[in-house]
Amino acid sequence: MKKSLILVFFLCPFIMLSQEAVKDSYSYVKVYEVEGKSQDQIHSTILEWIGKNFKSPQEVIQFNDKNKIIIDRKFKMSPKLIQTSQKTTSNYKVSSTMVFLIKENKFRLEMQLKDSYVFDGKKRDPNTTWEIASNQINENYVGNLLMTAFLNVKQYRTFSFGGGLNRPPSDLQGDAKEKRAVRYVDKEIKKGLYVQRIKKVAQSLNDEILSVFNSIEEFFKDSPNNDDW
Repeated sequence: MKKSLILVFFLCPFIMLSQEAVKDSYSYVKVYEVEGKSQDQIHSTILEWIGKNFKSPQEVIQFNDKNKIIIDRKFKMSPKLIQTSQKTTSNYKVSSTMVFLIKENKFRLEMQLKDSYVFDGKKRDPNTTWEIASNQINENYVGNLLMTAFLNVKQYRTFSFGGGLNRPPSDLQGDAKEKRAVRYVDKEIKKGLYVQRIKKVAQSLNDEILSVFNSIEEFFKDSPNNDDW
């Protein structure tokens, strides 16, 4: 039994924890434990991974020393345009900064996301759509997203009343704006198209994030030890 355990450990020197979505830092974090790899070896292997996965490695590397490497990474799915059944359009963009912290036998990767959501020309504050970034989409969230957007987009900044008078929303009673917004959101949610499109974007982003972390794992598993040359 002892010999079997030793063999398994020898064949599987790479231990990886699942990546964790951290809302406070708007990031995904994972710790990789690489038994038998020195800090210099880990540092070198990370640079090799960068070299194989970026067309211009020197352009994406923002910081590089033996303890830390920082790179910028864009996403293939960005920017993503999503149209509602009401003929309004959302634009969701996302990029990231990847921070590698390196020690003996292990390293930590934090992928810090930077996203923005624009609804029909009206831009939200950056990093305020964590549910999309973390793939936690449901009808309630999308309804709130649309409700806020509806009350701010340019095409709804004036309302027509009797006598042809147009007035800005700030001059209208809150319930008038709210009732129209509720009708718009209810109609959109019932049709379900926008919910499905937002879910698709969130899943696409999540899949790409996962592929990056898995790519690093596989690269370290396949990288030879110094004694293998």
